[in-house]
Amino acid sequence: MKKSVFKVVAVAFIIVALSTTSFSSYTLAKDDSAYLIVFKENQIPNEAKRILNNKYPKLKITPMSEIGTIKVEKTNSEIQNQAIMELRKGLQDKIEYISKENKLYLPKNVYLKKDEIFKTSFNFSNKKNSIFKDSLTSDTQNGELSKILGWDTDKITEQGKSYVKQPGNHDIKIALVDSGIDFNHPDLKNNILSEGKSFVPHVSNTDDHMGHGTMTAGSIAANGKMLGVGPNLGIIPYKVMDNWVDGAESSWVIEAIIAAANDNVDIINLSLGTYKSLNRVEDSAIVEGYSRALKYAHKKGAIVVASAGNEGYDTSNPTNLAKQMGLEGDKQIHLPGSASNYLINVSATNKKDKLSSYSNYGGITLAAPGGDYGDEWETNGIDPSELVLVTYPTNLPQPYISQVLNLPKGYTLSVGTSLAAPKVAGAIGVLLAESREKSYRELSTNKIEKILRKSSVDLGAKGKDPQFGYGRLNLNKALDLVK
Repeated sequence: MKKSVFKVVAVAFIIVALSTTSFSSYTLAKDDSAYLIVFKENQIPNEAKRILNNKYPKLKITPMSEIGTIKVEKTNSEIQNQAIMELRKGLQDKIEYISKENKLYLPKNVYLKKDEIFKTSFNFSNKKNSIFKDSLTSDTQNGELSKILGWDTDKITEQGKSYVKQPGNHDIKIALVDSGIDFNHPDLKNNILSEGKSFVPHVSNTDDHMGHGTMTAGSIAANGKMLGVGPNLGIIPYKVMDNWVDGAESSWVIEAIIAAANDNVDIINLSLGTYKSLNRVEDSAIVEGYSRALKYAHKKGAIVVASAGNEGYDTSNPTNLAKQMGLEGDKQIHLPGSASNYLINVSATNKKDKLSSYSNYGGITLAAPGGDYGDEWETNGIDPSELVLVTYPTNLPQPYISQVLNLPKGYTLSVGTSLAAPKVAGAIGVLLAESREKSYRELSTNKIEKILRKSSVDLGAKGKDPQFGYGRLNLNKALDLVK
């Protein structure tokens, strides 16, 4: 039963909830992308720069000097191949890895069926549905939606107690490496510190055309009809996705991590991910690129939080992970969570403080509420009371479930580790705000982890375990440990 639920939930997660944290299992690769060249000793040789600048000026080159890496984009196939061959031959002893980064695509037929999943899986006769529909009006404000639907933040804040102690402030900067943000959303616009940056080619704006980035933003810093974990925290979009058809590239994510670190943000939230092989040479540069970027962000003082993924896999062992994916004999890892020790890896829990049916596990630091579909949802229908409330772009059509439940425009219900991770990112932001306001010594990553470990609600096996890490996030208790 559990295996089939994982598969169906993962698909529903991508095409219905619009909260995907992994493109790799359900996308098609198209060979039109860049090469990443990772050099030894974390340094780009001058000879490489000379060859590319002087002999191949028409190629688009993006140096990432912070991690000793160059990105060579495919503006012309023949010229790109010539440049790569010359670099391989002339700088063989200085190159550690070269990988081609394939862009990932969502199958259009799946994308177009997103509403059909809810129509066939949602039980409209369920009494819980009518309770939601009758309770909600378009006039709710001042956190009223969270009072009705915010079971997840109630758990984290202990029914809002942490808001009284510390709601966060704009001195704390949280980078959202995601699909952008709705700058006009009434619950978010006052907490957006800047337009941020786009790393999607030919897309200069950081507006959210997908919904995913706005969802993660609300989990952190919504302040209106919905309340995030830190209603007064500052957020900045770093756009790496623009639409569901074109997908994303890991190289854009790596660039965004470096840029956010250079912008001196306090926290970087990564509600996204991919799977890569440790056996394939073609994946080696991407794996190393993530590792170096995360280490660089750590050195710059940024705390990185990542979602564990939504396929229900045990990601603790690359060989076993490959078997679960049907890739016998391979070694697979989930990135960025498995790329480095320099991040906090977050799994998702449900309303009953159990591991969400879709959540990956293994190598988990902490768990946070990400919602679920309800017990035996395939038979009984999706239970909306088990989903979590999120902000949604006001300029996009309302999702099907929002219309059925009579939710006000700009809000929907969803699930995913994508929604668990930003709650942890927001909680860390609140802890940093408390420390700075009280003029305590700046909280290091180690100190933050110690506070989270001592304050979390221990779930599963006693102590740290593969499913929940230290346990489920409890921000109200954590604030009492900031000294």
